[in-house]
Amino acid sequence: MEVTLRELLKRLHPELQEGDGFFIQSFSGKSDLEKNIPKRMGNWSYGDPTFVILRDADGGDCKVIKERLVNLARASGKPFRVRIVCQQLESWFLGDGEAVKSAFPRAVISNETRKYRNPDLLSNASDELGLVTGDYSKVARARLISPHLTEEGNRSGSFQVLCRTFRELLVSRI
Repeated sequence: MEVTLRELLKRLHPELQEGDGFFIQSFSGKSDLEKNIPKRMGNWSYGDPTFVILRDADGGDCKVIKERLVNLARASGKPFRVRIVCQQLESWFLGDGEAVKSAFPRAVISNETRKYRNPDLLSNASDELGLVTGDYSKVARARLISPHLTEEGNRSGSFQVLCRTFRELLVSRI
């Protein structure tokens, strides 16, 4: 996810540099994220940030997960937004067939195919992307596909929401 966020932020706002406009903090899984949200946000004393908490749903109920994360973040007293990737980050990649084909020229994928029209509904997006690309390394796929992701052509609703969120938050800071 970290690789994808860096690429996305570079593309949406090339004038911003990491460390001066945005920071990305990664965690070792969902439980580490949830355990550390209140502490990391509460202890943050640099600038005037709005935190964006991003997590995969991974088969869970998006609304329940979001509510839990909102309650954890609210305790910090700092401004934040919670966004859920439905269901897995790979849904974003499958939502942009052209990005997948740019990274993997032999991939056969079309966003007109029924199952890719709404990739957020796929419960096994990671496995599906492995089948499409022939590559089962999540980080390697992210590095190759992320630079090609476009907001305009992406069918993933959760990807669209995150792009809108970044645009709204970052425009107010420029």
